[in-house]
Amino acid sequence: MGDIIIPEHALEGMRTDSITEDDVYTVVGDYDERVERLTDGRTVYERMMEDGRWFVVVIESDGETMVTAWWDRRRSSGRRR
Repeated sequence: MGDIIIPEHALEGMRTDSITEDDVYTVVGDYDERVERLTDGRTVYERMMEDGRWFVVVIESDGETMVTAWWDRRRSSGRRR
């Protein structure tokens, strides 16, 4: 995948949740699970990070604009914040 467009609202959420652009590119570039949602055409990328936390990134149907990203605490193992 090429460059990801990260809108301001997504950047604000990333700052709040201590998510870096490197985290986003890591998940999208080397995901464990990928689901294309039929309802809105968005793609959900998920990955278990090295520290045991499960990370989720949602990309718009255009394939390059990030909608949101978050640490999925319900699926994570190990370290919790």
